Amino acid sequence: MTTSQSNAQQSVETDFSKLKLLIVDDQRSAALMFKSLLHSLDVEKIDLSFNYQSAIESCQKNHYDILLIDYHLDGTLNGCELTALLRKRGYISAECGVIMISGDTSTEVILTSMTVEPDSFITKPVALSVIKKKLEEVHTACMQRKPIYDALELKGIPAAIELCKKQLRKLGHNHKIEGLLLDLLIEINEWEQVERFTAILKKENPSHKVSLCEARLLHHKGKLPEAIALLQHLIKRSPLNIESYDYLSNYQEENKQYYDALNTAEKALHFTPSVSHRALTVAQLAADLDKSENLIAAGKLLAAKLPIIDISWIIRFAEFTAIFEQLYFTQRSNNARRQLKQELKAIHQRARSRLLPNQQPFLDCLGHITQARLLLALNQPLKAKRRVMLGLAPHFDTISKLPSVVLADALPALIHLGETRIIADIYRALKLRNRFDGHSQNRLDALVTNEALLQSLKNLENTLVHCVELSNGQPEQALTLYEQILIDYPYCTEAHLGRLQCQNLLNQFDEGKTRQSLQAIVAMPLPDKLATWRNKVLTQIASSKASLCQVRIALSYKNKLNRYVLVQKPSALAS
Repeated sequence: MTTSQSNAQQSVETDFSKLKLLIVDDQRSAALMFKSLLHSLDVEKIDLSFNYQSAIESCQKNHYDILLIDYHLDGTLNGCELTALLRKRGYISAECGVIMISGDTSTEVILTSMTVEPDSFITKPVALSVIKKKLEEVHTACMQRKPIYDALELKGIPAAIELCKKQLRKLGHNHKIEGLLLDLLIEINEWEQVERFTAILKKENPSHKVSLCEARLLHHKGKLPEAIALLQHLIKRSPLNIESYDYLSNYQEENKQYYDALNTAEKALHFTPSVSHRALTVAQLAADLDKSENLIAAGKLLAAKLPIIDISWIIRFAEFTAIFEQLYFTQRSNNARRQLKQELKAIHQRARSRLLPNQQPFLDCLGHITQARLLLALNQPLKAKRRVMLGLAPHFDTISKLPSVVLADALPALIHLGETRIIADIYRALKLRNRFDGHSQNRLDALVTNEALLQSLKNLENTLVHCVELSNGQPEQALTLYEQILIDYPYCTEAHLGRLQCQNLLNQFDEGKTRQSLQAIVAMPLPDKLATWRNKVLTQIASSKASLCQVRIALSYKNKLNRYVLVQKPSALAS
């Protein structure tokens, strides 16, 4: 059967009067022009959205048959990001048609649009005949795939596969349904059926999808060089078949062709700079090859193009910083590390300028936590503690509202420092979540499998509770336990506060240890309960008659973080 015969057989009569459409375009005049064209086709049910917020609200309230989305919406996001969000949140059904529209026909726009697999792409200005034809084609495709997606949702993949086969027997060749069938078969590892259908389609209805599946089949059989050669041939024949670059880069890396893999990944990123997972692929390959310039370039592109709707933006950024850390710690010179930190700072600033105001505090928090991780690895724990506390300070009372990826990145540093109260708050928040992104899951798995670390943390918590119980009646024993804790956790806030409290109760100040504890808690952002305890302890010491080389402690709150500053006499500073 020829393609033209197939298309003719697939077409169905479209009753435009029954369609419900949403037009999303930030240019009011363009949206109204589209609405006028659609009215002339007897489409009566048309809603307009002039920004992404309105589009989201409309899709939450209404069931649409087709969306017409402009690619360039505003500086916040593009039409592809909006489409991905609507699908992810289930605001549009699987059979809802999506038509991307744009006056920009650049390679980047077209290829980036294809990443969300719209049903069609229309360039502006639009003729009436064109939009009529596109609506008919899209509506027909939606009706054909509807029973397949219904079966997928209600009965699972096997039922959807059978319906794909039934539709193909009825309709003849159909690239979309054939591609869906192959994807579903690969999903459940039915490679024998994949091989059979690929052979048939390669002969009767070849397409880029079929060639790609043939390469994946070769890879599954362990024929890696053949899979690479096939993808290279496919790219040479169709250089804008962007998905082929992703598989080729993966296979080249697997075949230890690391420089080739990086080169291929960079080509894919060049074509679609808005696709963040490709920036991360380039960054990881660059880190593995110790190519800092390539990693930084990928980071800057990621920051400039972050998909800022939903929480995925901060997950992508956390993944990038983890890759950055890998490269950072392979640098042997301090100068190289300083330069990399400056580059990371610039990347954070670029990302921050793209974010919405309510998202910026999350990035700031992640930035401080990242710096804390770097400082800990360089054996600067006090600076690391201050960094992680500065990052979490604005959220001490709302830990449960922080993204999982921020909490997961903060936990290792907090455990190392022995900050049990904040750790407990984070664990309570994480227990309420039933799903984690891959980056957070990896961080948490690394902690869960470290039984010695968890047991040490549990012992610390129990000992701190016991110390509090002893401190009023038996401060000598409590002080001894606090000293033991500070051997293993020399920056634990509760242990330092307990030590100072017991020293004051016993009127037994050790100048060196007292100064160490003051350094660990003064001018450090703390949660309310710990801050109150610190205020009480420092006030008691300041008003006591004990002479600690004439140390005078003044309590002073600084800005929103309730920082405390230690003011000493010159003689104390000299000592």
